Amino acid sequence: MKSIIVTVVMELQRMVKDRFFLCFSLLMPFVFYTLFTYINRGSAVDGINFDYYFLISMTCYSLVVTSVQTFGIQIMYDRRQSWMNYLFTLPLSPPQYFTSRIITQLLLNTLIVSLFFLVVNAWKGFNRPLEEWVMTSIWLLAGSILFLTIGILIAQSRKVETASVTANIVVLGLAILGGLWMPLQTFPNWVQMIGEWLPSYLFAWGAWNIASGEGIEISNIIILVCYFLVFFIGAIILQYRQRS
Repeated sequence: MKSIIVTVVMELQRMVKDRFFLCFSLLMPFVFYTLFTYINRGSAVDGINFDYYFLISMTCYSLVVTSVQTFGIQIMYDRRQSWMNYLFTLPLSPPQYFTSRIITQLLLNTLIVSLFFLVVNAWKGFNRPLEEWVMTSIWLLAGSILFLTIGILIAQSRKVETASVTANIVVLGLAILGGLWMPLQTFPNWVQMIGEWLPSYLFAWGAWNIASGEGIEISNIIILVCYFLVFFIGAIILQYRQRS
C-alpha cells in the first residue's frame, strides 16, 4: 500500500507539470466554453440553460481527453522511456503500477470536475442545489473509468505514433459525434442515430438528465457497463497476445 501511495504522489507531481494535460484537458475546454456560451447566450437545450448544459459538455470532454489521450499515451511513453524501469526499481509490481496510475488519473479527474464546477459557477452564478452538484460529480467521475479503459486499450499499440493518431481520432469522434462540442440535435438525423449510442453521449446524457431533474436511466448504466467490459476485455486480450 505504501508503494502505491508513493507512486501516486510521484505521478501527480509529474502530471500537473505536463503541458499537454494543462493545455488540452484544462485550458482548451475552458476556451471552448467561453466562446460557445458567448455565441449561444440566452438559449436553452432540452429545457436546460445553455451555459449550464455546456458546462457539463465541456467537463465531459475534458475527462474524455485526459482519460483517453493523456492517460493512454503517457502509459506508452512510460514503456519506451526509463520512467517505468525506474518505478520497478522500487518495491512496486506491475499490477501495483497500473493501480497507481488509475488512482492518479481519478484524482486528476476529480481536480478537473472541481475546477470546472467551482470556477464556472463562481463566474455564471448557477442557482443549482448542492445535491445536484454532488450527484453530477459522482456520475462524471464514475463514468470516466470507462474512458480510462479506452486509454489502456489504445496503449496496447506497438508504436507510439499509431497510438497517438488513434487517440486523436477517437477523442475527436467521441466529442463531435457524441454531442459534446455541439448539441446532438443540431446534426442530421442519421448522425443523431449514431451519436445516441456512443459512450461519450451516454456519459454526458446521464449528467444532463440529472440537470433536467429526470434522473439517470438504468438502461444508460447498463449500456455504459457493457462498453466498459468490452474495452477492458479487449485490452486484456491484446496485452496477452503481445506477451505471448
